[in-house]
Amino acid sequence: MSELADSCWPPVPEASDYPGRGRILIAFSGGADSVCLAAQVARSGTTRTLLAVHVDHGLDPDSAERSERACELAAGLGLQFRLERLALGRGNEAVARRARYQVFEKLLGEEELLLTGHHADDQAETILLRLLRGAGPQGLAGIPRQRSLGRGWVFRPLLAWSRGSILSWLNQHGLSWQDDPTNTDLSIDRNFLRHRIVPLLESRWPGLRQRLGRSAALGAGAVEALDWLAEEDLQVVQIDRYRLDLQALLALNRFRQGQVLRYWCIQHALSPPPASQLDSFIDQMGQARADRQPRLQLGSRVLSCWRGHIWMDRDYPEFASWQTNWSGLGMLALPGRLGSLALRGGEAPFSNLLQVRLGRQGERIALPGRCGRHALNQLMAEAGIPPWQRRLWPRLELDGELVAVGTRWLADGFRELLAQRQVALEWRDRPAELSG
Repeated sequence: MSELADSCWPPVPEASDYPGRGRILIAFSGGADSVCLAAQVARSGTTRTLLAVHVDHGLDPDSAERSERACELAAGLGLQFRLERLALGRGNEAVARRARYQVFEKLLGEEELLLTGHHADDQAETILLRLLRGAGPQGLAGIPRQRSLGRGWVFRPLLAWSRGSILSWLNQHGLSWQDDPTNTDLSIDRNFLRHRIVPLLESRWPGLRQRLGRSAALGAGAVEALDWLAEEDLQVVQIDRYRLDLQALLALNRFRQGQVLRYWCIQHALSPPPASQLDSFIDQMGQARADRQPRLQLGSRVLSCWRGHIWMDRDYPEFASWQTNWSGLGMLALPGRLGSLALRGGEAPFSNLLQVRLGRQGERIALPGRCGRHALNQLMAEAGIPPWQRRLWPRLELDGELVAVGTRWLADGFRELLAQRQVALEWRDRPAELSG
């Protein structure tokens, strides 16, 4: 095998137990870098299944034609080919990249490997872009050689290769590729750097790409140390998987506060927010009054601050209009992955149907051993349930009367009815982050 092929197979430190039996997926645009990578892997003699995956983002009218050409190029290399079509309509480079990696993550099986053709020029451009955007240590560490993705791994064998060396290798071996016409669009920041800025810097400082690559490698080592420190700090400030102690976090210096929040996001498979958003959120937490709840949106999750805790929750949609009837037989699925309700024990005890819904304003419930009807919002506050979670608890009404909220608050008559029939109300698969 050539130098390039040899570089495809170093051990992956994060997967020391990787058995090497799964498929190898190759991110395959049909461009020079992906053709070079795919050709070398195809010639390596591996017995593992190889699959070239082409993602058509649907961002321009010629994308279907490029997909067909990518299929032809993959066939010429003897590779299986899979086309994934997206309908992004409009979007920038970042949107397309996120969508592309979602496709790859979906396709990767347990311990399978995704190879991408990122090279030294990509690394240099990425570091410069992040530097210009004010990135922190993690961003300036550049593109990692390997990282986890879903159930598998991403590995980038070509990071030491320049774009010029890849083109030379392809020409030497008589291989064809296709060019992406958007690569010459100077309105795209990366292309502007590639065609205007990097050549100018290289003319003044030869070996720029290699120098930036070394800086990225050194930065990656520093990031490992920072992650170790963040893990230690997280153990101190973490109450449980979904809550942090605010005062313990604020006792750290500002840099370590940001590193802990960033590391916590990564533990939940979330992309950390930009440093500016993180700084703003930390400022709000330090200044927040008891009646304020600073929030930070993180994709499918939200960070919120309440009663001295930082909470991580799913970003649940509104369910104000959701309601249904239930006889008590079988399981009743709640909306939005909130779990299900079921009765464990004997026959269904309800001659009239239960109405099941989620939260409303001004609800009250009569509880055993307590006089009168009690404001549900106050009961939930006393139980330490944050305001944004309260609407997510299922409410059960019988003959127009609120008789149960989750399984924690049961009206006196309803509790007796369940006991007489020897059944118990269960809230199954309740989201782990819900308090109370």
